[in-house]
This record gives sequence, structure tokens and C-alpha cells, in this order.
Amino acid sequence: MTDLFNQCGNFIFHTRNVLFPVFVAMLLFIWPPVAISNVPGIYFMSIGLLMVMLGQGLRILTIGLAYIVRGGQKRRIYAEKLVTDGIFSHCRNPLYVGNLLIFIGFIFISGNLPGILAGSLLFMIIYRLIVHSEETFLLSKFADAYAAFCADVPRWIPRFEGLQETIRLYEFDWPAVAVKEYGTIMTSLMIPLGLITWKLNLAHKLGEYQSLLIGLTVLIMTAYGTVRFLKKTERLKSMR
Repeated sequence: MTDLFNQCGNFIFHTRNVLFPVFVAMLLFIWPPVAISNVPGIYFMSIGLLMVMLGQGLRILTIGLAYIVRGGQKRRIYAEKLVTDGIFSHCRNPLYVGNLLIFIGFIFISGNLPGILAGSLLFMIIYRLIVHSEETFLLSKFADAYAAFCADVPRWIPRFEGLQETIRLYEFDWPAVAVKEYGTIMTSLMIPLGLITWKLNLAHKLGEYQSLLIGLTVLIMTAYGTVRFLKKTERLKSMR
């Protein structure tokens, strides 16, 4: 059974850039967004926006303080070294927790209750499989050091004790956040914006906010294009 979980986790990790957009699109197709027309729907949307902001904020804090190279090698789970400082001293998988909050946040913004339940369960299972495979790899590579890390640091829920001191210990690397995270930040802004536009249209209120939505879209895409240009021309580089 463990081998099956590892295979599933590695497969999802290998295909995540294709699978995750497909999963989100599938959930929204089966359980489409609902109109912004009642109090529960507004609550769901507010919770979703908060989750996206928390998830993206956690990713930004993690990358800005002590980034870990676990993006994979040849699209397989890989790690150059065991990173245990920065936010990783408070949570073993802060980037995955951030991703989980972002993806579930998207589904909450849609406001469709069956979709929220199904989507939340789906992405929790997906990330549990990925983390299972990654933990198996890290334990085989770093052995006792990783076992001690696991015993000391929680897997999912960050430990807030000492967090303020951790943040003070590091010079925050904003260029690293910009060059490594600009695509994710753009996605975290554009998908909620698109969902809100969809929900406003269903409620026949799109005309009231159309100019604002267009302005925000132009602003986000301009910022994305600027950072991408600076990265490609190597005018913006990480301080590390």
C-alpha cells in the first residue's frame, strides 16, 4: 500500500502543472459558481478570499526568508539539502500548505457548497499523497536528520511560537519573491477576479463593477509583464 501511495504521489507531482488546472476546471464545470445574491454566498466568498490571501502570504513569507529547492529534478521529487530554517522551522511543508489554502480558497469563492466539500476533500487527498512521497524520499536521503526534523516540526499546522523571532533573523529577499513567485501571485489574483466576475454576471450586477474589474485586470497583467521582463533580462535577481 505504501508503494502505491508513493507511486500516486510521484505521478501527481510529475503532472501537477497539468493536473491541478484540470482539477479546478473540472470542479467548476460540475459545480459552477453561484451568483452573489445571498448572505451565505458572500460569507463563502469572503472565506475563500481570506484563504487565498493566507496561502499566498505563507508562500511569500517562506520564499522571502529561506527558500527550499524542492521543485523537483526532471519533474521528480528531489531536494538538494534538508532545509530546516526560516518558516521550515515552524512547518515542514509551508509551500504545500499555502497551495492547499489557495486551491481550496478558489472553490470557496465559487460559493457552490457541494463543490466546496468535494474540492476540499480532493485537494487534501492530493497533497497528502505528494507529501507522503516526499517524506519517503527525504527519509531515505537524510535518514536520522529528517526523522529528527519530523519529530520536532509539525507537518501541516504551523507552530507560531518563536515566529516573530524567526522573521527578525532574516533579511527578507523581495527580489527572490518576485522572480520565483510572480506567476503564482498572478494566478492567485486572476482566478478570484475571474470567479467574482462570473458571480457578478450571474447576479446581473456586472455592469456596476465592470470598469473596476477591467482596471484591476490591466494592473495585474502590467505588473506580471514588468516582473517577467525584469527577470528575463536579469535586471531582477535574488539576493541569495
